[in-house]
Amino acid sequence: MTTPSPLPEVSRSGAAVNPTQWIRDTGADVGRTLLAWEQGHLAPLPVGKAWDVVRLQQPAGWAAIRMLRKMESPLGPVLYAHLAVEVPVAVHTADNWDIHGATVLGADETILVPHARIVAPRTQHGRSWIVAPNHQPVLTDTDDLFGAYFAVLAKAGEPRGVRR
Repeated sequence: MTTPSPLPEVSRSGAAVNPTQWIRDTGADVGRTLLAWEQGHLAPLPVGKAWDVVRLQQPAGWAAIRMLRKMESPLGPVLYAHLAVEVPVAVHTADNWDIHGATVLGADETILVPHARIVAPRTQHGRSWIVAPNHQPVLTDTDDLFGAYFAVLAKAGEPRGVRR
């Protein structure tokens, strides 16, 4: 087998972006990550260094992402993870979340990710990118994500949550 090459990236300015930088920024070993993907496995990426992760329950998580797209809010990588949507956000920006169906992952935690080519509706071991981490070095705005998720819950009659 050959090692799957990362997809090329281009920044907003049109300059080339290192396609493995998002892996390296987490502190993960790029070679081990690529090897895991070559062997058909998900790769563990540490959380809490380059970004934290907000895990949102389904189906409200998908609805929140659709709402952000409709509002044309910039989206960073978004991962479908079986019964949840996982959204990397800037470190510590979601520490004060207290909302039904949302969990914030930070330091000393990991997420399992497929190769950036595995985009919904394709899945690998129950995971797929909704927005792959291969476009721009952008993270989803935490305030926008909280607002969209809260709005989805409110519409469904579940507005249980606060931002401290």
